[in-house]
Amino acid sequence: KKAQTSIRTYRHLRTHALKAEYPLRVRFLAQRSLHTMKWLLGLSSLFVGFTLHRFNQSVFLTRFALTSRFIPATENALRFEGRWLANEDDGSAVADWPCSTIHVRVKVNDPSQSGLRIHWRGVRVRILVRIEKEDGSIPSSETILAGPAFDFPLAQPDIHLISFPSEGAFHVSIRKLNNAVPLGMGLANSIFDPSIVKVYGFDQEGGIELLPFEQVPERILDFIGASDTAGYCVDGTRDMSDVYSELAGWEYDNCDSTVGGDLAKRFQAQVSFQASAGMGVTQNAAAAEQWQLGPLPLPALINRTLMTNSKERWPYETRPLPDLVVVSLGGNDFNHQGGHVPTDAKFSSAYKDLLLDLFLNKYSSNHTEDPSKERPKIVSVCGQGSPDEGNDQNRCRACPHIEEAVNDFQAENPFGLGSFVDYIFVPCDGSVVTGEDDIGCNGHKNRLGQKRVADFVEPQLREIMGWTTEAIETNEEIPDTNEYVIDTAEDNPDTVDGIPTPVFGD
Repeated sequence: KKAQTSIRTYRHLRTHALKAEYPLRVRFLAQRSLHTMKWLLGLSSLFVGFTLHRFNQSVFLTRFALTSRFIPATENALRFEGRWLANEDDGSAVADWPCSTIHVRVKVNDPSQSGLRIHWRGVRVRILVRIEKEDGSIPSSETILAGPAFDFPLAQPDIHLISFPSEGAFHVSIRKLNNAVPLGMGLANSIFDPSIVKVYGFDQEGGIELLPFEQVPERILDFIGASDTAGYCVDGTRDMSDVYSELAGWEYDNCDSTVGGDLAKRFQAQVSFQASAGMGVTQNAAAAEQWQLGPLPLPALINRTLMTNSKERWPYETRPLPDLVVVSLGGNDFNHQGGHVPTDAKFSSAYKDLLLDLFLNKYSSNHTEDPSKERPKIVSVCGQGSPDEGNDQNRCRACPHIEEAVNDFQAENPFGLGSFVDYIFVPCDGSVVTGEDDIGCNGHKNRLGQKRVADFVEPQLREIMGWTTEAIETNEEIPDTNEYVIDTAEDNPDTVDGIPTPVFGD
């Protein structure tokens, strides 16, 4: 309407300009009116274009809208892996640690009239949507979705429609693939939003039924580490520049294709990651420039439900104990430091403190009534580099220090825990990772490199754990992975986008 008024004004002024006593003034007003008209028309066209885009999207996504039912992310029938915060008010759930996963089980009665729509949002977030038919008659399918690089005011949730190829029972999983802080925990984390995925829920469309999970993987794995553990640059290529990899590396993170993600599949286990690029035991990479990765090394962060939320502690005492904890941490203490590395005594003391803290405060036998899970095994893994890494990217550089710390812990045997730790060395001489076809971006392993390391450590972990056969799924009562503690934003001022901080997962 404003544009039409401007057009009429312009025509009126143009008509009377020749008769006006002050034609220059009138022509100036007419010209200004014309500029206003063009600006309004341009703005209107953008609005119309956006509206048409949303309309077309709605037409496509509401294919089965007449018979839809919304399932909030906090629905009891869903299953969670990793660490999640729930918002009881709107039924959404958020996570930032890599490989945090939501599982949905559905029965499809008529595939031509059935669909599942995921409502989600995440700035600099990659998620993997995997669809598996439970009887195995159809190969599983995978789709990777990416959120925007920057957030915008009034941004709406992204919606992804899953169509099913046949009738039957399907398992759908939504897994966050990338680091919580692609630009680091330092200055950038105070300027840019962290990579937090928010899942609002699911639209259950047409002839589809939500099913409870009758079985759950019996084994539980935890992986604690830095960039290799978190999946940094796994989907990248070695010809990508280091600058681009550091600024846009989140687009190539993939924890699902790491050693941890691979072993979880091989061991048929649930998995949880506390990992982020650049992290160390005593100091992070480039510690002299704390504006990059912040002052806190990973041991000070692993007790958080969200890595980027300092107030909400993960309630280990209410979570099932893991069977195996794999620690791959320490390389950054000695690389990228300009020669300022910790002494043997300082590093060994800090590493042993980490192991003791994991046993006594994180994975304590007091946290479970299951005698078969009195305490987990903690296995330190070091190495897994390639021959051409260079002196300041040498993944084997820290291994003598880590091996010494583990040996000392075994010998000192604090609280009788020495027999529950072990050490695996993965050579950097090219016998495992060659450095040829197995490197992604910024000198980090791609999927093939990660697989080669998993092939190397799997038999050793099976021997350590006594897992000589494949795990079986249990029909026993599912652990309380969906139970959560309710809090309010008023009680806890450190919230994410105003979200309260109830907890569930793992």
